[in-house]
Amino acid sequence: MYGTIGEYDKAEEYEKKALVISQEIGDRQGEATSYGKLGAVYQCLGEYSRAEEYHKKQLVISKEIGDRRGEALCYKNLGTLFRSLSAHAEAKDYHEKALEMSKKNGDIEENKELYLQLAYDILSGRHVGSQP
Repeated sequence: MYGTIGEYDKAEEYEKKALVISQEIGDRQGEATSYGKLGAVYQCLGEYSRAEEYHKKQLVISKEIGDRRGEALCYKNLGTLFRSLSAHAEAKDYHEKALEMSKKNGDIEENKELYLQLAYDILSGRHVGSQP
């Protein structure tokens, strides 16, 4: 919530507190969620290496606990992160992984969103005036 209104320091503070509680009570899903949200906060702050670190922590846990929707979300977030860095090939790779997971999950709406992300990855990677 705080991140959506630009109070990233508050969002970071509260997510870190939630992360600690999740770790203390053994809530792996909550831990993964907090890592993902912290990744989003750091991405908004332009701290891309920290954002990547936290998204990848979320990915590891999502895989460990068998959370396929969480895994797909991680890939999607990593794709968006790499697009922010103009690393279009990596962005496309992550979005393709997210789409593959989303198809397995049967999530039609997410499939649509990921096809749009992939189209944007391709278009973002092209230079103005380049030939097809």
